[in-house]
Amino acid sequence: MKCYKVVTDNRKPVLIKHSEICYPPANPDFIDKVDISYPGIVLKYDNGYLIEDGVHRIAKLQQQGIFESLFYVVTIQEYKDGLVHMISENMEWVLGEWNHGFLDLMPHVSK
Repeated sequence: MKCYKVVTDNRKPVLIKHSEICYPPANPDFIDKVDISYPGIVLKYDNGYLIEDGVHRIAKLQQQGIFESLFYVVTIQEYKDGLVHMISENMEWVLGEWNHGFLDLMPHVSK
């Protein structure tokens, strides 16, 4: 079953350097299967961005020597208000604070 995340308004993605995004290591088993034609989603903090969707896209792009790409930027309040949805073949979930626990400020460490 495939799942994907979407931003539910008409905003345009913006080009962001991967070094400005805090993200965990990608699972190597998924990198080759990723479709890099879709922008990722990041949450905007005062000190940088936190990845919401796209860690495997970042890894695949970096393997190709690309270190910036398009992302939809969502504020913490927009995320809490349900602007990001996760969709599968037969269900749709509104994501929000329950998905990340408390969305408080956190330290940002550059890669």
